[in-house]
Amino acid sequence: MSWFKKIAETIKGNEDFSDIKSSTLRDVINGNILTKKFLKKQYGLLILIAVLAFAYVDNRYYCETQQARVIELKKQIQDVKYESLTISAQLMKITRQSNILNMVNERGLNLKESNTPPVVIETPEENKEKSKK
Repeated sequence: MSWFKKIAETIKGNEDFSDIKSSTLRDVINGNILTKKFLKKQYGLLILIAVLAFAYVDNRYYCETQQARVIELKKQIQDVKYESLTISAQLMKITRQSNILNMVNERGLNLKESNTPPVVIETPEENKEKSKK
């Protein structure tokens, strides 16, 4: 910390703070403190600090809105997943063989269940692939 003390002592030695020390609360409120010699030298720094403060507040607001949007999108994704699960469960229930037979009978269709298993038709290309494995 000694280097910091040296810098502070150098600044105190080079600057005249007497006009700022003599300022009152009234000078601060009505803005006369900004006309003091020391602060006139620091206008660039004060403007830089104001711009950085504005950028900080703006960045924080932007991040908060983005986080709110992320939370909203996660909720929508979860809702869509639940809806998809519900629909796939309903589809599985409807396409069961017993349900299909019941629907055929209810509608009076003259269809019968096949007793022979389905036959898989293989092409010559599939035979070559199987022989390679």
